[in-house]
Amino acid sequence: MAISQPFEFRRVRDFGQALSGLIEFLRGNWKNLGKSLVFIAGPLLLIFGVAGGTLRNEAFSLFQRTTFDVSNFSENIPLILVEVVILFVTYFLAGASVLAVTNEYILMSVNDEMENFSVSLLWGKISTRIGSHLATFVAVNGLLVCVGMGIALSAGILSFVVGSGVGVIVLVIFIGMPLMVYFLVVLSLFPSLRVIENLGISDAIRRSFFLMKNFFLASLGLYIVTFIIQFALELVCTIPFYIFNIIATITTLPEAGGSASGVADYGPIFTIAFTATGVFSVAAGLLLNTMAASVHTLQYFNLVERKEGVGMMAKLDLLGKQEEVTDNDEHVEGY
Repeated sequence: MAISQPFEFRRVRDFGQALSGLIEFLRGNWKNLGKSLVFIAGPLLLIFGVAGGTLRNEAFSLFQRTTFDVSNFSENIPLILVEVVILFVTYFLAGASVLAVTNEYILMSVNDEMENFSVSLLWGKISTRIGSHLATFVAVNGLLVCVGMGIALSAGILSFVVGSGVGVIVLVIFIGMPLMVYFLVVLSLFPSLRVIENLGISDAIRRSFFLMKNFFLASLGLYIVTFIIQFALELVCTIPFYIFNIIATITTLPEAGGSASGVADYGPIFTIAFTATGVFSVAAGLLLNTMAASVHTLQYFNLVERKEGVGMMAKLDLLGKQEEVTDNDEHVEGY
């Protein structure tokens, strides 16, 4: 196993230092972290990628229809529902596994356990509280869904009372979206608190609000820049899928039996290419969430140091112990 580069998490970082710290951490640990993600989260990512890629291909084919055959579409509804269920289940399992691998890996690095690191050792730590990791991911998504439903319900009530769509638009743009962004930023600390401080769900939520107080805008700016970088990388991963679609559209003519429903039959080669590139883009998109999880954890340590100075107190305590040892050595030599 490759040797991971030492990295100092418990320190105060400004905006530039946070971004450079993220790059430094990923660059020094990408081999071990990448292997862990492939071996632990890889199978679930593959299933999620296959399900997502298949649904993407079907949606792409649907938009290519010149006429909509209701009978053919209704016949595919059971299959589409099964794929959607599989997609949702694998989304939660794969998302929880990516989050668990990233946070448990960082916790091992903080506790100086990387000298004898192995994927099996990391998996042992994850498996001991796998239920907690799954509950963390489900809780984050559930809280965001509740906020979204609350905004939608408020918009519906306002629309019914006012009788106009203008009030709904104003509510969603000026109240709903900022509120959703606020909860997204605050809850970004929730997974780190669950793993590093081993807090319960309600305690982790309360502490997330405490740590984020007075640092919301700074955290938002950091997350926006990280999101832009991550989104650009995800777009790069989707380029092969759309290149094959463009090539297929330009070079392939609909076969006689394939255009009855208004859909071009591209043949097995392009179908395999669509599926493979779709799987790759969907799985890579979820895998790149490691970048977001890492910057959220870095910001957690940054806020803890700014408000509580845990790392600084540990350094001062260590310095005091070293001075005590030195004094004892001098006393022994004098005696």
